[in-house]
Amino acid sequence: MCETACPEHFGYAQCKLRRKVKRECWQYVALILILLVAAVLRFYGLAWDSGYLFHPDERKILLVAWDLRLPASFHEFLSPDSPLNPKFFAYGSFPIYLLKILSAFASPSAFAVPWRDPSLVTLAFIGRALSALYDLGAIVLIFLLARRLYDARVGLIAAAFVAVTVLHIQLAHFYTVDTLLTFFTVMTIFFAARLAQMGKRRDALVMAVAFGLAMATKVSALPLVVPVVVALVRACGDGESGSAGERESGGEIFLPLPLSLSPRRLLAIARRWFAQLWRVRRTLAQVLAVALVVFVVTQPYALLDPIRYFGQTGTEMLVARGWVDYPYTRQYADTLPFIYPIVQSSVWGMGLPLGIFAWLGSALFAWRWWRERDWRDGFVLSWALVYFLIVGGQYAKYLRYLLPLLPFLFLMVASVFTQYATRNTKYVLRIACSVVLFASFVYSLAFVDTYSREHPWLSISKWIYANVPANATIAVEHWDDTLPVSIHSDDATRRQTEYRMQTLPMYDADDAAKLDMLVDALAANDYIILASQRLYATIMRLPARYPISSRYYRRLFDGQLGFDLVAHAINGPALDGLVILNDTFDYAGLKPLVRSDAASLNWGYADESLTVYDHPMPLVFKKTRVLSRDELRALLLADSQ
Repeated sequence: MCETACPEHFGYAQCKLRRKVKRECWQYVALILILLVAAVLRFYGLAWDSGYLFHPDERKILLVAWDLRLPASFHEFLSPDSPLNPKFFAYGSFPIYLLKILSAFASPSAFAVPWRDPSLVTLAFIGRALSALYDLGAIVLIFLLARRLYDARVGLIAAAFVAVTVLHIQLAHFYTVDTLLTFFTVMTIFFAARLAQMGKRRDALVMAVAFGLAMATKVSALPLVVPVVVALVRACGDGESGSAGERESGGEIFLPLPLSLSPRRLLAIARRWFAQLWRVRRTLAQVLAVALVVFVVTQPYALLDPIRYFGQTGTEMLVARGWVDYPYTRQYADTLPFIYPIVQSSVWGMGLPLGIFAWLGSALFAWRWWRERDWRDGFVLSWALVYFLIVGGQYAKYLRYLLPLLPFLFLMVASVFTQYATRNTKYVLRIACSVVLFASFVYSLAFVDTYSREHPWLSISKWIYANVPANATIAVEHWDDTLPVSIHSDDATRRQTEYRMQTLPMYDADDAAKLDMLVDALAANDYIILASQRLYATIMRLPARYPISSRYYRRLFDGQLGFDLVAHAINGPALDGLVILNDTFDYAGLKPLVRSDAASLNWGYADESLTVYDHPMPLVFKKTRVLSRDELRALLLADSQ
């Protein structure tokens, strides 16, 4: 119609321009709607812990940022003992300094909290809002990246999937560094894609700045150097510079890799890659220099306090690899590399069927690149595949480690989806995509509903104060939060000092001293409180390392030690009366003590990091029978009963 009618009135070029503008307007309208839905899911319930700051990593960042002060002189600034030095490098310093700047807007909180300075709680809420904003920014950037590399349909599908992904929603409710890291990761790769296509120096500059900020957020951003190099090689073409046409069509970056590689072939490939790196050495050096300057400016004490910085970051890397044994990573003993994060992210992080859709689509995307060698596919894989091989293969497999990968999984599956949406299949695929998106949205609503209810540790603390008499003896566990927490109200303030507390070092080695400690604790205490699954779900899976402790938990749950479960609190994902259960008992091989009266879905075991911060399940055991020390000792030593 336009080809015949438009030239008479407006001209064919004007008609084509109008159609393009109209199409782009609808694209941005769709993106805005996606962002509105994402914002509601992320900003809802930011005060989920009522100001108690139950997330330990977030709490640490807040306390470090709160204590920072400007040095009195330049000489003091250069000192490792400077009051501006966080002295905490498990994460980068940029998020800490950013939060410190925002602390100027933190006013006293209206919540009745146990902190000396109630402004700390307001600062936490500011940080959480900032985390949500960064996640929204990642949605915009993944749309722009996908539209640049493929088309707007790919970008909108990828953005929609990110918007309703539970792992993104949950981490946006914490001020840790994961959403910031994801934002700067996508930003780096977006400007790297612009550089690869257009070869403009300003794109290289912004890419370098984003890379430096990502490194100053978390050192795990280091693999971004791979897509940075790929973009530079693509931008430079066959020389130090190249035309736009050469960049679009020539200069194959990824050599064809046959299924069988001879030593001669491997040597030839290595020489070609080295030649490409050598060709872009000057530009690469400039990019890395800018990134280093940004890194040093936003994390200066990496250089001014190198012993502490490299000591802490090195320790974190060793712990993640399992080369240093820390209690909080023992939960990953005997978990399968790559398989565990895929399963956990599919079931809990994204929810079925989106998890299957994402991982299967990504595998098809990789196969498509293997067959067709499209540089765009190879460019995306230069980050996604390298990062997954690093993170998925390490010992510690926290779900949050996958967050910088998820937007690219959705980009890849969206690209494959649109490729196969031909005339004959597009309606079937559209229906399938809509079903997946709707199911994910429903799951995200169920998860967000946990933030509308009281945190389980507050609920169980109120029960303890109402039902456990003062001066009762209570045993709690180390490496977990101590319950009950202090409850402040207008009527009265209740504190755990009302009780006689004993901490059980359950992660200590099982030996004669630990046996005596457990026997004495069981004999002396009236109550045992397990704040979460942290210890029993881990120790029960390590019977060779913890034979006594494993028997202790099994006998405790079976009631043989004279204690019965009298109270618990559940606040898992639920929607319209349907509850999604995290089965920690079966995973640990323990007697299931808690059953839901409502209709429920048992999805199996959820990774500890997904549950223990915002919806743990505390258990309170009360002594109902008095056993002698000899009886208790026999129960803890006997292999069967």
